[in-house]
Amino acid sequence: MTSVAGAPALRPHTATRSLAALFEEQLIIPSYASSCAFAAIAAHRATALTLQLGGPADRRAIELDGETIQVLTIGRRKLIEPILTGLFGTLPAPDFEGRRATWSPGHLREDTADLVVAEVHRWMVPRFRNDGWVIVPRTVRWHGHLASVPPAARSKSLQANLAKLRKQKFTLVQGTCADDWDEFYRTMVEPQALARHGSTAWVPSPVFLRAIARRGILHFVVEEGVRVAGICSIAHGDTVWFPLMGVRHGDPELLQRGAGIAALALPIEWARANNYQRLDLGRTGSFVNDGLQQYKRKWGFCPVPDPLSLVVAVWARSPAARQAFAREPVLAETGEGLGTYTGEIA
Repeated sequence: MTSVAGAPALRPHTATRSLAALFEEQLIIPSYASSCAFAAIAAHRATALTLQLGGPADRRAIELDGETIQVLTIGRRKLIEPILTGLFGTLPAPDFEGRRATWSPGHLREDTADLVVAEVHRWMVPRFRNDGWVIVPRTVRWHGHLASVPPAARSKSLQANLAKLRKQKFTLVQGTCADDWDEFYRTMVEPQALARHGSTAWVPSPVFLRAIARRGILHFVVEEGVRVAGICSIAHGDTVWFPLMGVRHGDPELLQRGAGIAALALPIEWARANNYQRLDLGRTGSFVNDGLQQYKRKWGFCPVPDPLSLVVAVWARSPAARQAFAREPVLAETGEGLGTYTGEIA
């Protein structure tokens, strides 16, 4: 049997993965769970420099509440368009205006657009922030102290989740071999990612999966002898990071019965029993109203900056543009952590 820890067969997604994406993926584990995190993060930023000092400029006229908002974007569309979609929904086709440099905030701010969104390199971020721009990351990470996960003051939703869990006969067992990792990825992680995100789902490369299998511990949630969900953990110091998880075949019925809840709650108790102090529950996008963000918050996790995240600088000139952020707030990097941006004038 082909295994994750051995040499997985290529999947259709693998053929289209860029060299930059493959390199970035190799830096994930060193950046999040090693003593050489600083070097890995520095390597990531150094290799990104030439890609982020300029980019394609697109202009759109977007209708919002009877008003037309002129939006200028500079940078890679795969990064910027999800942010615009989160703010405005379906986007009109852009008018391409060539390429522009993205190292001068003052020059970009001179444009008359209601909203300017520019992909910028992290080494340029202080310059933009000092000029009044809002720095919005593509992703943020979620950390929690085991002493407060789950929190003592629990939402009604979390209370209902935990009550559901107590009614089920879920147990936790560890995987022991390469075939277990193969089962975890093929029947749980990939199907649930595709069910949730469709064609935009992140599909880890074989190299990344082998590295996870070498470093990680695999946990299966078992119900009446059947493995219904799984999660893997990587420990570093007093912290446990959960990089991948999934429910068998992404089955909505299993999710409804609480298999996904068990895949988080039972490993949290395993980490507590093994005297770990902190948890890293991976990353989400930056939109505050995102359902996955809300789920992690209610468990007691807090957002922290993701050192590998790409970022955009936002200049919201008009009240209509700022109102878009009031409706769909985002987490923004402040230089001292993260804050919520709801369209305030900088």
